[in-house]
Amino acid sequence: MESATLSADLEDKLMFFGRFLIAINCATFIGLALWALAQPQTLFDALQISGASRAAIIELQVLIAGSFIAFCLLSASGIVDQKKTKRSLIGLFMINTSWFVTRCIALIDGLAEENSTYLYMGYELAMLILLVIALRLVSGPRGRTLFHQEDTGF
Repeated sequence: MESATLSADLEDKLMFFGRFLIAINCATFIGLALWALAQPQTLFDALQISGASRAAIIELQVLIAGSFIAFCLLSASGIVDQKKTKRSLIGLFMINTSWFVTRCIALIDGLAEENSTYLYMGYELAMLILLVIALRLVSGPRGRTLFHQEDTGF
């Protein structure tokens, strides 16, 4: 009975790390979305993006804020529902991988003049490494599965 309690306690601790990563990403997504909605010009200046018209600025707000809100909503379920944690981690891994690969492809044309590009790239790489660790912890160790169902006794 004590072994089952220890196992459940360990599983809860492992799930906490995955949920913590999801919460960090959701907070980042919501923060960027609110920044794009409340002070779009400062965000666009920080990203060195300019809208030629008010309609262009609105479309940039929709693209940036809407995407980040959607990313948050898609991954937030893994914070409260333990059964959805792995799926949320996989989704975050796909998002960060696509950003990282896109940034690498864009850098093939030439190095960026601003260090912010490399800071974002470092964040994405660090998040990918942490997400891989969390996914390994949530998935548990892989054992032999070929004869897993067989009874080993004679």
